[in-house]
Amino acid sequence: MGAGASVIPPVNTGDEVVGVEGSPKIVGLKELPDAIEECVYTEDKWPFVIDPDGDASRFLKYQRGSFLLGSIPPEMEKTKLRKLLVGCLKNGSNMTVKYRTMENGIEDLTRYFEPGFFPAEILEKVKIMDETCWAGLLRQDEGDPPVHEFGVMDSFVFMVVIEEVGELPPEVHNYFSVIQVGGKKQASDGGGGEDDAVEAMFGAKEIKKNSKDLVEFGFDGELDEIKALVDKGYHIDSEDGRGHTALSEAASQGQNHVIDWLLSQGADPNMCNDQDRSPMYRAAFNGHSGTIQLLLEAGADREILDKSSGERPYDVAKDEATRECIGTWDYSKTEALMEERKKAIMKKLEERIRTAADREALARMLITKELCDKTIKGDVEGLKSQLIELADEADRSNRRPITTCEARNERGQTLLSLACQYGKKEVVELLLNHKKNCEEGLFLDPGEHSWEYRVFSANANSREQKGWNIAAIATFHGQKNILRMILNEGGDPTVKNSYNMSALDHAKDELDAAMNVVTDRSEIRSVLVEWDAGQGSSLFGTGKFGLGAGGDVAAEEPLPKDGTAIEMQLEMQKEDAAKKEMGAGKGKGGKKKKGGTGKAKLMNAKKKLSTVSKANAKKKK
Repeated sequence: MGAGASVIPPVNTGDEVVGVEGSPKIVGLKELPDAIEECVYTEDKWPFVIDPDGDASRFLKYQRGSFLLGSIPPEMEKTKLRKLLVGCLKNGSNMTVKYRTMENGIEDLTRYFEPGFFPAEILEKVKIMDETCWAGLLRQDEGDPPVHEFGVMDSFVFMVVIEEVGELPPEVHNYFSVIQVGGKKQASDGGGGEDDAVEAMFGAKEIKKNSKDLVEFGFDGELDEIKALVDKGYHIDSEDGRGHTALSEAASQGQNHVIDWLLSQGADPNMCNDQDRSPMYRAAFNGHSGTIQLLLEAGADREILDKSSGERPYDVAKDEATRECIGTWDYSKTEALMEERKKAIMKKLEERIRTAADREALARMLITKELCDKTIKGDVEGLKSQLIELADEADRSNRRPITTCEARNERGQTLLSLACQYGKKEVVELLLNHKKNCEEGLFLDPGEHSWEYRVFSANANSREQKGWNIAAIATFHGQKNILRMILNEGGDPTVKNSYNMSALDHAKDELDAAMNVVTDRSEIRSVLVEWDAGQGSSLFGTGKFGLGAGGDVAAEEPLPKDGTAIEMQLEMQKEDAAKKEMGAGKGKGGKKKKGGTGKAKLMNAKKKLSTVSKANAKKKK
């Protein structure tokens, strides 16, 4: 290990690094993307790919990101590694390092670890995604943005690939989930061999050339700049780090001339940001009734729910004129327009189909969308019927089903995750319980399961792209009955998401500066307390998570001395006021929001002085 290199960080199982033995998951090339996704979002580990046939390497070379040969020192030069890592974190792409074999164990990789260039923290997703780690990688003098302007995308993946199959060093299992792709050349189910398998992963889904500048120009109403970027080949639905498109940004600001042109070029009026807020939602929040009319006439769906609050555009409309525009619209027109758009998209997709594998990939995408739609609507019978049909087809053809209940939408959510988010209790019951009785009367070997069992086998701990598991989603949305079912099926409420929050954290009451309860979450917390008691553990009794035994809020740390908290608060309010004056504030409906100078907040902060002083006095008594 070179001078100044970092040591391998210990796994959180004690003071020593503990090896975890395990057999690799053996998958075909077509299953590799799903296997990688499972490693990252379900197991919370990076993929370690064993690739004896070279198929996986061929595929991964053409993915977004960097593909390095670890055995060639110039490829692993520290300044090059730093630049590539910064780029991959910023763009949410893959950083892959390949070796023929690991003759010297994991040291072949760790010898290149060095703080500020290629930190050892890259082995653990939570650590490398933390600002305290990646901030040290940025070099403004080399063209990197300042820390406050840099964002890390959750789709970033670090992986290691080796060619030779053999015994792996124990440390590999600590930090990686091991996948083996093939072991001998495998013919594709469609008969086209390796080329068909690779094309299946590229052919049906449209590849976007993304531009964040295009999104910003939408916000600013710079139509000529948008047209110039589209002429250069950038996608009309380019996204920024939060999933905003140019149409969404323009809608938040009422830039109708931009919206009219974007819609004429095929921009999606129902493409939502990472909080599932549609362009119409953002226009309604800001009271742009003219924009609402344009969107409705283009097929915008007024029924799309915000992910966090479950609100529709009508619910957040700023004024009566906006509510009337949404409420009086004939929804049958929306359904007809959406169907028309769906047919146009299908036609474009079918034009790109060249192989049987492409056709199968397209079918999988469409079926997944149907399953997700049925889940969100709570169509239990329709969902059950379609999943059974998938199982029956797999049984007849003796091939893997096109998809299962573990199918994921574009945000990495499984059907169980969606059912939990939208409070569809009957769907949750179906996904958790159907498999328990579906094999009655069948004669199966020990450990063998029917296709129906496998199609209905939902993972109670699946995680979406931001790391939210099912228990955390249920807790956040206050779904008591659903949370109880998830916990009974092995759901883990201690798993942290990318914001370092677990179900336990979301169960805490929301308090104000004087320690008064603003939002009471005792009901949902009672489910976790009940579960905790059944486990015979002490998660709540220790106060580690801020929850006392019986679900009460645990005692807080003593308040700071009189004046200290207020001084800090006033300083923060002054900074906030300065930002607002420069137009840097961000709101629910738009990114830049005009407002006051922050004087009102300063006055409120000063008024809290007496409240905090009284609270301190009580503490001293």
